[in-house]
Amino acid sequence: MKFTLYQRTYPVQDAPVSLSLVPFISSSVYTFPSGGRVYEATYSEIRIDAPEDAKVDPARNRLNWVGGKGLVRSTAKEVLDLAAACNSGFRLAK
Repeated sequence: MKFTLYQRTYPVQDAPVSLSLVPFISSSVYTFPSGGRVYEATYSEIRIDAPEDAKVDPARNRLNWVGGKGLVRSTAKEVLDLAAACNSGFRLAK
């Protein structure tokens, strides 16, 4: 299964990063103050390959999939970490 992680960050060092399995609300404006300036969020998409049984639960912003010990519910950050490590059938898509 292929799906998209949505990333929100700011063009300044040490700014927070938000990951989501569902798209961010496009009408909302997110800002981050730093060094006397206010930065507006930038958005990107990260494509992920996951096991075929993986399903996004948009109400809880979790990915449900079956692991070695049964049903697993993972956050977007956990999914990104699994994909970066090519672990449990997850990988960054090309």
